[in-house]
Amino acid sequence: MADPRAAENEPECKKMKHSSSGELVRCKYFVQRKKRLCKMTVGAGKEYCGEHEPTTGNKSEAPGEATTDRIPCPLDPKHTVSAAKLEKHLKICNARPPAEQKPYIVPGINCTSDDEDDGGPVVEGEKLSDIPVEQLQSLIAKVNLIYQTAEPMIKEQSPRHEILTQELTVEHYGPQTLKHLIQSSALLGLLEQHAFLQNDTAFVEFGAGKGQVSYWLARIVETQLQNSKVLLVDRASHRHKKDNKIETRDIVQRVRADIADLELMRVDLLGTCRQLAGIGKHLCGSATDLALRCLVRSRRANGATRVKGCLFALCCHHRCEWRTFAGKQFLREHGLGRVDFERIMRMVSWAVCGTGRSRERTEPEDSEKRDRCGLTRLEREAIGRRCKRLLDIARAKYMERHGYEAHLKYYVPSDVTLENVALVCVERPPDSS
Repeated sequence: MADPRAAENEPECKKMKHSSSGELVRCKYFVQRKKRLCKMTVGAGKEYCGEHEPTTGNKSEAPGEATTDRIPCPLDPKHTVSAAKLEKHLKICNARPPAEQKPYIVPGINCTSDDEDDGGPVVEGEKLSDIPVEQLQSLIAKVNLIYQTAEPMIKEQSPRHEILTQELTVEHYGPQTLKHLIQSSALLGLLEQHAFLQNDTAFVEFGAGKGQVSYWLARIVETQLQNSKVLLVDRASHRHKKDNKIETRDIVQRVRADIADLELMRVDLLGTCRQLAGIGKHLCGSATDLALRCLVRSRRANGATRVKGCLFALCCHHRCEWRTFAGKQFLREHGLGRVDFERIMRMVSWAVCGTGRSRERTEPEDSEKRDRCGLTRLEREAIGRRCKRLLDIARAKYMERHGYEAHLKYYVPSDVTLENVALVCVERPPDSS
């Protein structure tokens, strides 16, 4: 029989508050981003979990309840920490700076080149509803005109790689897992189709996240390629990383670095291979531009490792930045400046949500309603897609100017993901014009 005195000796952190019905009491903090209450359980005598406990100075009116000692973390104020345990927390906080500067970290090296001006002032926080109708209609007309000449660049090309054939047949996988596996298979299929999967190649996954693409790429390296490596680059430290399951540890390396600060050729792993290829699955917004600049800089370095090209699945165009955008020259050549760029970035959201409301809540008659520019929802979605492709074409032109053949591909159908366009860049042969 259990000792009834055990509960008295139980550490405070392990005591949970229960309701009169015996159920665990949940934190009463409302998470605005998720539109629901926090689901974490609370300690004895508490109303909030450790993460959402009010910070010092917020006293409870409940008689006898002590003031909390939690304060915002000095390294990252988005989370709080007990003041009594601050010193210990600072040693393990994920936001802490690296203990030593790695040789491949050079702050701001890939952000922008010195000869590129800022393009003039913009209105901070400007909304599309703030823009005069005539100006917005003029910009839409420009986008449509430029897109008409560039549309044939985009080709339907969605191959699959055999390495994932069996994995895609697993019955208990849900639709979300299958969606990501299909995308990974398609990207690896494109790598194979464009002759990236060769011996003596270092594959660099930018924005690797948990490393699913790199995991399957490493499986290919283990079974099909010789003297090839896989490098994962991400600025965050993720849990449950897929690359930890790669058995041959000497073929893989993960570095924690912001792409803006990455001097790629200083990573030791890459010096062991004759050529290099970049890859990214849904590399958000400006991260794509930083990765393109990083590869171009590495090619200019003219080291022993040749930069063969890259394959990036593109997304989140609304997170692009003028300062780092790689395709500024193309935009300027077509009469688009920084102000136009900022407004185009706001219009790209029309491609995935032309109404500003979820599709589940959209009434059938909403598709026929017209906005102040005279556009229906479907017309806004089409314009949003053209804005996204315009930014992608500008990136492709940037890579063409630096010695690559660049193409845009629909690498999966739109029912898998609306962000279904990939940028493929292959080094142009030296004797080609």
